[in-house]
Amino acid sequence: MGHRLLLLLGLVLLLGACAPGLQEVREDARTSEDFMVVVAREGDTAETLAARYLKGAGRAWMITELRDAAPIKPGDVVVIPIRPRRLGGIEADGHQVVPILTYHDIEEVSKNRFAITADLFEQQLRYLKENGYVGITPDDLDRFLRYEQPLPKKAVVITIDDGYKSAKTFAAPLLKKYGFTATFFIYTDFIGGGKHSLSWDELRELKAQGFDVQGHSKTHSNLAVPPPNERSADRAARLDAEIVATKQLMESRVGGKVDYFAYPYGGFDSEVVAKVKSAGYKVGFGAKKGSNPFFIGRYRLKRYNVFMEKDLTKFVKMLQTFEKD
Repeated sequence: MGHRLLLLLGLVLLLGACAPGLQEVREDARTSEDFMVVVAREGDTAETLAARYLKGAGRAWMITELRDAAPIKPGDVVVIPIRPRRLGGIEADGHQVVPILTYHDIEEVSKNRFAITADLFEQQLRYLKENGYVGITPDDLDRFLRYEQPLPKKAVVITIDDGYKSAKTFAAPLLKKYGFTATFFIYTDFIGGGKHSLSWDELRELKAQGFDVQGHSKTHSNLAVPPPNERSADRAARLDAEIVATKQLMESRVGGKVDYFAYPYGGFDSEVVAKVKSAGYKVGFGAKKGSNPFFIGRYRLKRYNVFMEKDLTKFVKMLQTFEKD
């Protein structure tokens, strides 16, 4: 990465010379409009530096990518970007795309292809961790889609649909073990519906642990496929119940904002999209396969369904993070 080495060398010279345009912000750090140069202290990591200078350890990837993942040692000169770089993930030969992974049930023993085993889920999380993928939130993704915030080059969104109890018993502990977050898209008629479904208390607990809890309709019916002979007024009332009332109920019972909606079965049409927009959701998540560039329609995002497989081959193919022009 020659351009990064040149950047580092140039900033090191600036640090040594105390050049004009750099302000001394502390004894071991100087800054310009675009970068900060810091001399690492004992115990410093990308996470601690990001927490100190970038207002959050979650932005450590900005430091790590600039260093090509080189470890930080005491006395190292560390360059910290303090203004957004690579908005949209645009490079000379292409652009970034973000894969969104969709899970449903996670159990000890798979009952069908939608219910993957906890062992396979852990293998997949371990693969993501060991290969440099960074889990991001829907808020991060939304700002990327609006061309406001860059993302890690290997950003990935993990979503778990419907509201199975396994989200708490298997998924959440494994996600925390490997340092990933996830968004749980819940349809409200399933909540508290039996021993296999999450309760409202459990949803609040997951949210308190830092996971996103978002909307997935009321009944989990395909919103783009109306019942036979449905009148226009009946369709409007049905979409209000599935989309608008779901947002209101979840915000009331779980707390916080419900800003994201996953279409059941990935089904939507222009009327459904219009209702999701008018209800105040920021993004709509579909089910068509593919990764997402910043310029995709924000209410027509693609997701990969992760099914029960014998190995990681198909999973790895879903992790496309760059598209050549």
